[in-house]
Amino acid sequence: MKVLLFDPSAGASGDMIMASLLDLGADADAVRGAVESVGCALEVSRQEKSHIMACRARVISDRRYQSLDEAKSILQNSSLEGKALEKALFALNILAVAESRVHGVAKEEARFHEIGALDALADIAGACAAWHCLAAERVLSRPVSVGGGFVQSAHGLLAVPGPAALEILRSHEIPWKGGPVEEELLTPTGAALLATLVDEFVPDFPLIRAERVGYGAGKRELILPNVLRAIVADSLQAKAGQNHGPQGDRIVQLETNVDDVTGEVLGHLIELLMQAGALDVSVLPALMKKGRAGFVIRAIVRQEETELLAKIMIRETGSLGVRVFPSIHRLVAEREQRNVPVEICGRIYQAQVKVSRMEGELLSVKPEYEDCKRIADETDQPLRMVIKKVEEAGWRAVAP
Repeated sequence: MKVLLFDPSAGASGDMIMASLLDLGADADAVRGAVESVGCALEVSRQEKSHIMACRARVISDRRYQSLDEAKSILQNSSLEGKALEKALFALNILAVAESRVHGVAKEEARFHEIGALDALADIAGACAAWHCLAAERVLSRPVSVGGGFVQSAHGLLAVPGPAALEILRSHEIPWKGGPVEEELLTPTGAALLATLVDEFVPDFPLIRAERVGYGAGKRELILPNVLRAIVADSLQAKAGQNHGPQGDRIVQLETNVDDVTGEVLGHLIELLMQAGALDVSVLPALMKKGRAGFVIRAIVRQEETELLAKIMIRETGSLGVRVFPSIHRLVAEREQRNVPVEICGRIYQAQVKVSRMEGELLSVKPEYEDCKRIADETDQPLRMVIKKVEEAGWRAVAP
């Protein structure tokens, strides 16, 4: 599997994302065409940042857009098509929602500041065009460094990360950390593009074989290289699954019988076991000795967690013992979670789907319940309808 990995250890902005993808080999003509089609010019150059040669993408514009509808119209009339246009509109919507929540107004009434500048819209168009050119099967990112201190804004001094960037980090559950300098490293446009393009944020570098490395230069001169590093690589984890057929591992099954435990206790036990690392927990009705009704509690666990989870079962149920069925082999489908955009009631929302494959064959796409429930609550639409739309969007996003 070809993956694109962002390493925003020096933050991220719209122009840095676009530049890093250009440095990786994205079609410069397609990116320039996208920028120019929204009414801006693009200058691409090479710059040295702390002894690292990087690509600098500078958008030139002195115009602004005044409303969300105007910004949508500009993108819809640009050279972007298909998934690139879909991603750009989604990123714009993320910015509008963040501004509306920060200022307490409807997103259609949000007064844009940084994100109202046409060059920010051009950054979105150019970055989405570049992403589409690279055709990575999956996009990953390490946690974002946001910087620190304060930044001057139209509202005076604001703490870093700025309110709009922080709202995007919060609402899209993007992992982030302060530092390593007292400067603003993450812009709202950069945050929105990461929320749009990245399928998964990973705490460390995954097992990959790097093919190409790109550096996108930022505007500032810092004590560290002010660059966004991006890597196109082979995912060796995916290759392992392809070379050896269905993935497998060895697990342990824990089991105990109880006949004097209430449903509330059983529900609490399931929650505790899952939080402690159980892979699966089930409770089965059973007929016990002397004709008493009871339950069989069964947990699938990793071998190293056997003792911990067995103790939880005994403590919570009062059982005198737990049976251990060691070294059970199971076949496991390759699983991944992906964020997909879905349109509900004329608005674009982001929801996670669980994708499973075996030997490269796509098996299922299942919407994440909590995301569907959130969208249903916000739109006042039936949950079953939202689940169906998210599932359809998921199949469109992952089907070959």
